[in-house]
This record gives sequence, C-alpha cells and structure tokens, in this order.
Amino acid sequence: MEDGFLTLFEAAKALVTYIDKEYVFDKASAGGCSGMDYYLSDKFYDLIVNARKVISDVENGPEDADTDGEASLRLLETAKALATHVEKERAFDKVNDMGSVGIETYQSDTLIEIVQNTNKAVQEVENGLKVSK
Repeated sequence: MEDGFLTLFEAAKALVTYIDKEYVFDKASAGGCSGMDYYLSDKFYDLIVNARKVISDVENGPEDADTDGEASLRLLETAKALATHVEKERAFDKVNDMGSVGIETYQSDTLIEIVQNTNKAVQEVENGLKVSK
C-alpha cells in the first residue's frame, strides 16, 4: 500500500474507532419527560458499517472473490463520504445540558481533529491520483 493510502487507512480507521468508542451521533430528538434521544440516521449508520467493511477488506483482503483489488479506492470514497457526513450533518460527541433552555450538541476538539486528519489524508490521496493520471 502506498504511503498516501496508508495514511488514509490509518485516518479512516481512527475516525471509525472514535465514532464507535465515543458514541458519535448525528441526530437528537425529544425523548419525552424532558429527556433527549440521541441516535444515528440511517445514512450515517450505513456509512459507518461500510467504512468498517472497507477497513476490514484493506486489512485482511476482501471477502468477495470478485472484488478486484479496488479496496484502496473504495477506502478513499468511503473515508471521504464519512468525514463529509460528520461535518455537514454536524455529528456530535458532546452534549451540554443548559437546563430549562434546552441542550447543546457539539463536536469535541478531538473529533474535529480526527475529521480534519481524515480530510487531509483524502486530499493528499486525491492529489496523488491526479498527478499520476
């Protein structure tokens, strides 16, 4: 695996690991009795599941025999889609209870840094692909 794709792989894996361990959500709704319900949209859930599969394919080789070594390119597409979703949908890992005013959801500095690293790795790979064409 080329250096750019290795960096992308590590960044994508760090993003998925963080999402799993720190309970990153992209939706919140009133849960009744003044409670809140935090959850993953179907799209966010699908992106995470797909990212896990692509990361596994890169680490262990694809499970499907008819996959022809395109795991690195799928990694690029998947990492880009996941990082973009986290940014555009304002996925969050922190919640601030503001009492009677309500709640505030936000991204921790760690999540922001991980997403920035993923975006930087995506950009480097895309730039490398443009140069090699």
